[in-house]
Amino acid sequence: MPASDTAPALPPPDDGGPEPPPAARPERRRAAPLAKRPGVRPPLSVERAVLSRDLAVLKREATDALAALGAAHAVVTSARLAQVQNVRSEVQAGRIAEDDLVELAGDYQAWQNDQVRLFDALALVLGMPVPEGRAFDQIDASLTAPARAHLSALAAEYQRRLLSDQFSAGDKEG
Repeated sequence: MPASDTAPALPPPDDGGPEPPPAARPERRRAAPLAKRPGVRPPLSVERAVLSRDLAVLKREATDALAALGAAHAVVTSARLAQVQNVRSEVQAGRIAEDDLVELAGDYQAWQNDQVRLFDALALVLGMPVPEGRAFDQIDASLTAPARAHLSALAAEYQRRLLSDQFSAGDKEG
């Protein structure tokens, strides 16, 4: 179970007023973690996003998401490097086995490699020119039906991948 599911709810800020009765308090503890679970939150509708958004908006959303994920990844990677440095000093002092350092260093390297790939993807998307308008504005009217069928297939593949990843993650937990 992820740590966020078991974290205690933060108390509301004290504004000096009377505390509401327990029945009147919103249940924040359960609402937030449930919204983060892929099987519970409504899935992204790729088709709806493509049909309703300009390409520039889609690009901005993609870059915003990649930048946020890259920044979060960089924070974790930096913390992993600090761990490696701490464990290295413990190994040099003879308090920890060198195998622990090797394992931790491998984990750090994997995080660092993923971080590089995220920022490479961000640079790629940022540099990608997109024309004004929506995707279907760029397509000849005679090709609209096959384009919609292709979009449906792409959306189905995306949903299949999400479900596959979700079930394979469940197999690893159980």
